[in-house]
Amino acid sequence: MRKIFDDINEHYDVFELENGLKIYVIQKIDYQSSVFYLGFPFGSFDLVQKADNEIKQFPSGVAHFLEHKLFENPGGIDIMQSFSHLSSNVNAFTSYNETVYYFNSSKKALQKPLNLLLDFVQNLCITEASVEKEKGIITQELRMYKQMPEQRLMAETYHSLYANHPIRLDIGGTEESVNATRKEDLMDAYRLNYHPANATLVCVTPLAPDLIYQWVEDNQNQKTFEPKHEIKRVLEVEPNEVVRPFHQFEMDIQASKLTYSYKLNDYSEDPKQNIEKEWQYRLFLELIFSPTNPAYETWMESNRIAEYFGYEVEVNREYGFVMFYGENDDEHDFIDLVQTNLKTDLNRFKQAFDLLKRRYYAQMLRSFDDQDDYAITLLRSHFNKVEMMDSIAILKSIQFEDILHLGENILKMPTALVKMTGLAKLD
Repeated sequence: MRKIFDDINEHYDVFELENGLKIYVIQKIDYQSSVFYLGFPFGSFDLVQKADNEIKQFPSGVAHFLEHKLFENPGGIDIMQSFSHLSSNVNAFTSYNETVYYFNSSKKALQKPLNLLLDFVQNLCITEASVEKEKGIITQELRMYKQMPEQRLMAETYHSLYANHPIRLDIGGTEESVNATRKEDLMDAYRLNYHPANATLVCVTPLAPDLIYQWVEDNQNQKTFEPKHEIKRVLEVEPNEVVRPFHQFEMDIQASKLTYSYKLNDYSEDPKQNIEKEWQYRLFLELIFSPTNPAYETWMESNRIAEYFGYEVEVNREYGFVMFYGENDDEHDFIDLVQTNLKTDLNRFKQAFDLLKRRYYAQMLRSFDDQDDYAITLLRSHFNKVEMMDSIAILKSIQFEDILHLGENILKMPTALVKMTGLAKLD
C-alpha cells in the first residue's frame, strides 16, 4: 500500500508479512545512502506486562540489558565488525517506549547487511556467564551517567515528580536491578516482545520498495516463530501530588543548577489530543521563555538566567510535565521569574505566534530530508498510532486563542524544585 501526501510531495510504501512484520519503505531516488531501522515497542517503561492474562514483572533496565545481549553472536562473530565488512555501520538504542536496531550504508548491495540485521536481532543466544559479565559493563555505564551533572539533575527531578511511574528510573535501570537480572528475565522479555508481529522495519533508501520487501520476505520465510503473545503495559496509579516539593544535593560543579517543574494532569488516552496539548504548551512557552520575548535579554543582562536556561514539556497518555531549568544560586528568584511570566498577557505576542507556528512547520518539513530523523519519526508515529501528517495537521490547526490561558492552568499544578549545588569547600 502506498501512502501519498500531496501537500508536501512525499510518499512511502507499507507492507506487512504473514508473520506480522511491518515494513515502511521511503524511496529517495536521488539519495546516495540508505538507513534501516528495526524497532520494537519495548522500552524501559515496560517493567510490568500483562501477557495472555498473566502478569509478568521485569527488573528495571531489562530492555536496555537485552539490547546489549543481542549483539552477542553464538558463533563468536563480532556483529559490528561483520557490518563493517559489508561497508555498513550498525548501532542500537533503548528509550522509554522502544528498542531500535539500525544500520546505514552508502552501498547499493544491501541484501546482506539487511539479512544480518534481521538475523542477529531474531536470534537471542545467551549464557549465564555472559549475562553475569554484562552486568559489570552496564553498571559502569550507570555510574558514568551519575557523574554527569545535567543527567543527574534530570534524574533527581523525575524522582521528585513521580512516585510510581517508571520514568523515575534510569533507562538502564539501577545497579541493584541490573545485578538482580537473570538469564530467565532476558529470555522471557525477548520471547514476549520480540515476535515479528511486534516489529516494524523502516527504510529510507534509493532502492525500489518491492525489492526491499522481497528481501525481507525471503529472509522471514526461512524462519519459524512461536505464536504471538497479547501484551499490555501495566502501570501503578500515579498520585496527582509530587513526591518531593523540594530536594537539594551536591556535585562537583561551579554554578548551582536547578529545575522547577509542574506535574500536569491534563493528558489523555487519545494520542492526538496529547500531541495537540503538547504543541499548545510548546508554542505558549516558546513565546515567553525564549528570545522571542524582548524581556529575555533583560533576564540575561541581570544574571537571572544564563546560557543554561530553557524548558522541557512532555504530554503523553501516561504522564505530563512542564520543566524549567537554569543556573541560579537563588531558587526563590528563579521561581519568581517562572511564576511571574506564566501570568504574562499574551496578546502582545499574537504576531509572533503566527511566525512561530510557521517556523515549527518548516522544521517538521525539513525532517523529511534527514534520513535518520524521517525514519525514527515514522517509526514512533507507527508505535503511537498517529500518522506523521496528522501531527503536522494538528500543529497547523492550533489557534492563538487556544493558548491564551495555559499559564493559568500550569500555575494550578503541583510543583517540585530540585537544586544542585557545588561541593562545600573547607577553609
